[in-house]
Amino acid sequence: MTADRRTFLKGLTLGSGATLLSPLLHRMGLQAAGVERAAMPHRFVFLVKSSGIIADRIEPEHVRPKLAGAEGVVEESLADGPLPETLAPLEPFKDRTAIVQGLSGKMCKGGHSSWFGAMGVYKTGGEHTSGTVLRATADAELAKLSPAPFQHVGLALRGKVMGSEYNGTLYPGITAVGPNRELPFQASPDVAHAQLFGSVVGEKDVVERRRKLDGKLLDFMVDDVKRLERTLPSSEKEKLGHYLHAFEELQVRREKLAGMSDRIEQAAPPVDDRFTTDTPEDRQAAHFDLIAAALISGITNTVTMRVDNISVNYGKLGLSEKNVHGIGHGEVCNGKTPEEARDLIRVHHVKLLAGLAAKLDAVPEGDGTMLDNTTILYFSDSGNEHHGNLEEWPYVVVGGTAGRTKLPGRYVRFPAYGRPGHATIGNWWTTWLNAFGNPVEHYGNLDLKLQQNGVPQTGAIAGLIA
Repeated sequence: MTADRRTFLKGLTLGSGATLLSPLLHRMGLQAAGVERAAMPHRFVFLVKSSGIIADRIEPEHVRPKLAGAEGVVEESLADGPLPETLAPLEPFKDRTAIVQGLSGKMCKGGHSSWFGAMGVYKTGGEHTSGTVLRATADAELAKLSPAPFQHVGLALRGKVMGSEYNGTLYPGITAVGPNRELPFQASPDVAHAQLFGSVVGEKDVVERRRKLDGKLLDFMVDDVKRLERTLPSSEKEKLGHYLHAFEELQVRREKLAGMSDRIEQAAPPVDDRFTTDTPEDRQAAHFDLIAAALISGITNTVTMRVDNISVNYGKLGLSEKNVHGIGHGEVCNGKTPEEARDLIRVHHVKLLAGLAAKLDAVPEGDGTMLDNTTILYFSDSGNEHHGNLEEWPYVVVGGTAGRTKLPGRYVRFPAYGRPGHATIGNWWTTWLNAFGNPVEHYGNLDLKLQQNGVPQTGAIAGLIA
């Protein structure tokens, strides 16, 4: 880069205009200022479905001959053949798609949901209760590595695995920001829109009045908490300190969002009927629009979405007779076999995922696009089946990994449970944390059976880290 160009680009990052830069100019400015690629934020989207992902339904046909009788890790290029039919919407992004199979998670609870275990790697919960929150889940740990005004956004079609709730703030029991601290998820797309973009989008005078009122209210609350803190015994000050910290974080967020108003207003999706309907397929589409807008505007770098639960009825897909629970238990639905019904649901999810990928791929960033710096992980909280036994936990990964992993464009299958070379979801999440800046030795609990049988299961998967 020439000195003149460097000087010009540095100038773009100075002053109040810095927050109004498009993602492309912002990244160019960081590079001009000498900021390394590794120091730039990476975006993550975690899409958690219910009822499992049947492994052989997402196996590309061209890899199957290599799987029969294979020992060790099987690795194949996705470029050598078409994607499975239910993943076909991802064909335009095949060079940035990965299919990973063979990982296990038997240190977690099997059944309808592993609850926080899916991303926390431990056993918790029961048939209807999400159980103890032991630690921050892997999605929350990754969110910490890419700070943003909204540190971690949670969106949900439904709440807990068998719950019928679909409006307002829900706690589906899959993500935690720390011990005993569950991440709240917003189920109502219109409310989520207001929460994410309402400080900017709307009538200008109304927005400005709201912004000033919110600012005065937060200032008052912080001052009030500080006054109260001085009167409390030391044993109570720590508890109050958490409240004070939360209010101060809201103040900082408000100031950041005010400085990003142009970007937010440009990216915010228009509110239409999908944001208020009860139709699951349309509400899902609205949530995916919110995800794209939140990432493109820069108000967050991490989103976890509870895509569905087993109470959802996909009537618009022609599956009106049974909900996901009935289909998962092998019931015929509108003349379709359970496998056909599950495939229809997966295609619907993957179309939404592909649409999100396309929106991110349309935004230039550096020498590529936003999709190159975004990782989307699609998986189930019950692993491999409706009642997951967790000997298998399939993942579909879409997007770039900023050169930190060897996953894009590959199919990877690890040896079956208990065999030499087998890996667990503990290894999987350790790999992601290590690759993106958290050098944890091992994330999550160990599988005691594997440990007793002498199967190594600690650390990252070296073959996946670039």
